[in-house]
Amino acid sequence: MTSVPQHNYWGYKSPPGTPTVWSLTESGSIRVLWALEELVEQNILESYNLKAFQRSKTTHAAPEAMKEGFRLGKSPILTVSPANAPDEPPTSFVEGRLILQFLADHYAKGLWDPKTPQDQARDIFFQEFAGTTVSTLTSLTLTMDVIPEATPWPLRPLLKLLFVPLMSVFKGKLAEPFEFLEDTLSDEKPWFGGSKLGLADFCMIFPLDACVVRKYFDGTKYPKVNRWHKTVHELPAYQRAVKKMGEYNGVKA
Repeated sequence: MTSVPQHNYWGYKSPPGTPTVWSLTESGSIRVLWALEELVEQNILESYNLKAFQRSKTTHAAPEAMKEGFRLGKSPILTVSPANAPDEPPTSFVEGRLILQFLADHYAKGLWDPKTPQDQARDIFFQEFAGTTVSTLTSLTLTMDVIPEATPWPLRPLLKLLFVPLMSVFKGKLAEPFEFLEDTLSDEKPWFGGSKLGLADFCMIFPLDACVVRKYFDGTKYPKVNRWHKTVHELPAYQRAVKKMGEYNGVKA
């Protein structure tokens, strides 16, 4: 078996240099792109490099070229060399939440640090909640939803009979997490990171975007979550991130 090079670990004394994000259309790399755009907007990061990839039109899979960034080829990927040795082979960072933590630790200069220990605990919790409970239920609902859509016509009605009831079950299970998110937000703490934007908000946007676009989320039932979602979409950094992705939630930039 081939040995796995060290990844997700910064072992240099030098700080990391200009990062490169490997982004795939219609993917969770929106979280990392948005975070990077926030750093650029705040003049904390001068720039970053972008390698943008398109999904296959037939299989929707990522191209093989993404495996040059990391062997699994799954988006997002962040690669970075030491600032004092830019020609050094880059270290790869994978998994969106871990990439965000690396950016917070090595680039953000406290920009996303929670203001209180309570907010820190809240931010960590909702990072996990976004990536497990919300994302898992969203993915299951989406899978049941799209399988009939992607099936040729002769079989589509039959598969709809099988999958639409399952989709409805999983969609219904999203109500409890949405209610929990609704009860969490307030005027004092309008972000999942607490009183200010935190890593949890970057983590939460991807599954919530999918739920809004697929109409699994009813903003009239959850006005505080709906306000949070609209606030994010109005942020210039988020809007730039969507444009740089190229295509997101069925909309081409």
